[in-house]
Amino acid sequence: MIEQSLLEELENIVPAGERSDFMNEAVEEKLAHIGRKKAYEYIKEFKKAQKKSWSNKEILKFIHEGRK
Repeated sequence: MIEQSLLEELENIVPAGERSDFMNEAVEEKLAHIGRKKAYEYIKEFKKAQKKSWSNKEILKFIHEGRK
């Protein structure tokens, strides 16, 4: 249910013939935002799970591996 104050503000600002489109766009934007936020959290957790601390020996081996 839409709060009364929001409904009144919507009626005052958005013309009658455009309110449905306005609400559809607002909901679509919010859903996209939620999707991006979930994707960001997934990526962040994935990166955290994949993070590995390398020893100096492993780092040097990796760096010099391509030089052989």
